[in-house]
Order: sequence, then C-alpha cells, then structure tokens
Amino acid sequence: MCSLIFTIYLVNLYLNPPQEIITRNRDCLMRKGFNIYDQKIDLSAIKDFCRENGRLIHYSKEDVFVRQGCVAKYLGVVESGYFKYATLTSSGNEAVVGFAFEGEIVAEYYNSFNALPSEITIQAGNDASVSQIRTGEARNIFNSFFEGNLSALNGTLFSEIYSRYLELYRKTPTERYLDLITLYPQILDIVSLRDIASYLLVTPVYLSRIRKNIAKKSGE
Repeated sequence: MCSLIFTIYLVNLYLNPPQEIITRNRDCLMRKGFNIYDQKIDLSAIKDFCRENGRLIHYSKEDVFVRQGCVAKYLGVVESGYFKYATLTSSGNEAVVGFAFEGEIVAEYYNSFNALPSEITIQAGNDASVSQIRTGEARNIFNSFFEGNLSALNGTLFSEIYSRYLELYRKTPTERYLDLITLYPQILDIVSLRDIASYLLVTPVYLSRIRKNIAKKSGE
C-alpha cells in the first residue's frame, strides 16, 4: 500500500512539477545523461577531441546524421538539441530505438568502426548542433584510448542493450513508462509523445491511454 501511495505521489509530482523544476529539465538531462554507456565509460578524451578539432555542424529537425544502409561517416558530441535512433520495420514504419541528448556522443559505433552499413538511421529530433569528426579519426582515438581493445566499450553497449531487452519481458508498458519518466521526467519536455511511444514499443494511442490511467489514479 505504501509503495502504491509513493508511486502515485511521484506520478503526481511529474504530471504537475513546480515551475523551477520545469526550467531546469534540459540542464538536468544533459548533466545526468540518458545513455548508461556514456556514464560508465570515460569518453572525455573523444569529446574533447571533437570539440577542439571537429566542425560544429547545425542540423535542422529531421536532418539525417547517419542513414540506414550507409556506412556512417561521422561521430560527434551533441552540443544542442537531440538525435533519435530509428530503424525501419518490415512494414516500412519507423521504430525509435534510442536517443542522444546534449553532452552525449552521437554515433553508430559498431558498424561504423568496422566500415559496415548502418542498421539504423540517426536524425535530429529538433534543431540541433554537433561537434563532429570523421569516423576514421574517432576509431583511431578509441583504439589509442582502449589500447586497441574495444571490448570494454562493446561490453558496456551490449549490457545496456541486453538490460533493455529483458525489461520488455519483465515489465508491462505502464511500468516501463513510469520507469522512464521517473529517471528522466524532463524527456517529456524534449521528445514527442509519438517518439516516446515508439521507444516503449507501444502505439501513441496506447501511450495516451497509459497516461490517462496514471492521471486518473493520481487524482484518486
């Protein structure tokens, strides 16, 4: 019972946050980071190199950074805005599989480092800017930083992907949504509900139903 009350309290707080929390949302997400690998691995060397030696490129909303089926040419640090990672389903619809926010690396690591066609498209979710370098330069820095052994990076990436895969079986869509807004409440101010629904593997209509049910429970 206490757990339910606490959950309702959290949901109500995120549905009706104080104004000072709203104004800090973007900064909080930038500091905390969305991608676990970006927190577990020290990527400061590659980020510093991008900022000091790369080019600052502006991307308008929906501009493509990496296109599915093509070998990625660049890796960069998101300086403003955000990027979404998406793949095409067998029916030709877009499925959002990830995001890169301010201060995080935007890249298609494995395939680009191995000169293989990308399995995803990375495009700007809104107007964004990136300090970017060519993939070859990034690969050399990573090889130097990890002394030619990228297993630490690959292992962390795999761990994050595997954990998310297991969550699809462990938790309901409502539970996954609550986890998302509890960890990153500010994502609701940045990313469209349509893309959040796709990321959670539900339809926009189903996500709307989830949000209405949560709002109803928080008001009881």
